[in-house]
Amino acid sequence: MSAIVGERDTLLQVTAERFSTTADGKAILMSASTPVFRVNSAGAGAPGSIAITAKPVNVVGDIVFSVSAGTALRVNGNVATVDFASMTTDTALVQARIREFGVDYLANYMVSKVFDGAAGETGLAGLNTGQAFAYKRAAAAPADSPGDVIFTFSTGAITTPAGNDLANGWSKNIPAGTAPLYVRVAAASSRNATDNIAANEWAGAVQLAKDGTDGLNVAPVRIYQRGATNIAPALPSTACTFTFATGALTGLNNGWSAQVPAAGGAYLFTSGATAASRTATDDIAPGEWAAVARLAADGATGQRGTVTVTAPGYSAWSDASAVYELGRAGYGAPINRDVVTLYDATHAVTKYFENGAWLVLGTVLNGNLLVEGSVAAKALSVDKVSAISANLGEVTAGDIYGATLHGGAGYPTNTYLWPSNGGLGFHLSERGLLLGNPATGGYVELGSGGYVSMPGLLINGGKATFSGRLSAASGTFSGELQAASGIFTGELKGASGTFSGDLSSARVSVGTAAAATSFFEPGYPSISLQSSASGVFIQDSSTSSAVVFTSEEVLFMHNAPLWPAERRIRSGAVFFSIICTAVVDDQLSIWYRTNGGVWVWLSGVQERQAGDAPVATGYGKTLYVSAGDTVQFGVSATNASLTAADMRRLYLKQCQATVIARNF
Repeated sequence: MSAIVGERDTLLQVTAERFSTTADGKAILMSASTPVFRVNSAGAGAPGSIAITAKPVNVVGDIVFSVSAGTALRVNGNVATVDFASMTTDTALVQARIREFGVDYLANYMVSKVFDGAAGETGLAGLNTGQAFAYKRAAAAPADSPGDVIFTFSTGAITTPAGNDLANGWSKNIPAGTAPLYVRVAAASSRNATDNIAANEWAGAVQLAKDGTDGLNVAPVRIYQRGATNIAPALPSTACTFTFATGALTGLNNGWSAQVPAAGGAYLFTSGATAASRTATDDIAPGEWAAVARLAADGATGQRGTVTVTAPGYSAWSDASAVYELGRAGYGAPINRDVVTLYDATHAVTKYFENGAWLVLGTVLNGNLLVEGSVAAKALSVDKVSAISANLGEVTAGDIYGATLHGGAGYPTNTYLWPSNGGLGFHLSERGLLLGNPATGGYVELGSGGYVSMPGLLINGGKATFSGRLSAASGTFSGELQAASGIFTGELKGASGTFSGDLSSARVSVGTAAAATSFFEPGYPSISLQSSASGVFIQDSSTSSAVVFTSEEVLFMHNAPLWPAERRIRSGAVFFSIICTAVVDDQLSIWYRTNGGVWVWLSGVQERQAGDAPVATGYGKTLYVSAGDTVQFGVSATNASLTAADMRRLYLKQCQATVIARNF
């Protein structure tokens, strides 16, 4: 740098700085919501005004705003506002200035007007498009054309020619018929309301559809027959025809019908088959029918109602005459509340029958005329206490016969069942006594057949089962001792003392005197059946040999309180194993059924000798048991269709079946 010399250099040295860039970190920042006024074709601008804010950065001093010529400015502090109405030019430059220590700091902000352009010319109308379809049935793809047509866009259809028909057998709609269906398509495109489609504009014929194979008709078919005995009748021996549209079955023989017959015997039998065909009917062959099952049996005829009989020609009452007149009128023997009047010209006596005696019928009074509390209880004679509707209060009773007593929230009805609602109470009837609720842990059951059950104790058939420890026991036990503590290797007789271990290797037997004794592991029931068919020889004159023999010894029930414990099963999956041995001629089969329904074949074997021969067969099956279910097993001297090679010679003797049931 040169030395300061002369008057000019001295003056420059003492002169204040007049302008500075932002390099020293000082500046003014200007901002606004928009820098543009949008002016529409009518000359109106938006927004109406633009506010510009000036913000000093590291500079101190008052802000002074200015604007270019032709525009007015409104200033409020560090905000300057440009109004569209006061801006006469297309652009306006707004400037903010701060002077600090003789230095001016400047910032500029440009505001402009943007004008909408002039409206353009109206464009061409839009192009309408669509598709026209023509249909025709033919054995092969047709090469001809539907011809010239006019397509209307508003309806989306061919309007010319009118009607459904087009040229060369083509049509606007799908025609009826069974031949393959072909379609031709043409594109319609025009700025007008319609389009002329020439014959050569149609695309080639394409197969749209053809008839397929008929579906499979399937329907269950049931037949019915009544009989005088519980012996199952023979199945139909000829083919029957089932019509799917009407459900009609024709061709039945051997006394069968498609409807439940009203008469023909007390026992109702049924069988079933499945009709399946692609045609309107199906022929059901004789071998397609399921084994005959008994569906129902008529109940006993109920007692008739009470009657009133009047007979003339009697000058005095006679019990025998009253009985005679009831019989002569067709009512048979008298029942309680029957009324008979015997009379002649001068005498008339009316009596009613009550518990074996004829009593004088008193005067009939309207109950509404009786004074409350004026009728003594001994003056009442009713068949049921339910005939009296009253709050009995305290009752002193003598002999109460044939009653069912129940009480508590758990026993709202007179049904002999444990509570299902979690409540407590009691039930007392001819079947036994129920107290409490097993679901709550406290209960007592005393069955009329000698069955006793409570927590830790079960007595059934004279045998006591303890689920806990038997301590300090002494005496002689004449039956079997179950669930006791201790380890025994043989039979336990005359036992006494305290047992501290498990009872194992002990012999336990079940069954009846008529059935073979079998042995089983405690907790897993094993039942033996001595078949009721033992030693039976079927003669030519037998009405039927297609029967399944069974016994209650192989009937299992779900948690039946009065049923033997070894034949009770729990809900859920239960595995049954049956092994059967017998001497037969010429087949042996084992069966089962649930809830008394149709017998289901499990397994079978055929002896190959010319006469009697011993055979054996077995089967294991898992069944899913629900509340109230029963499962029963049986045997037959036939195959799965209840037939044999020689139906006239059937032997089933020396038969023994062992069934084991086990809950998972």
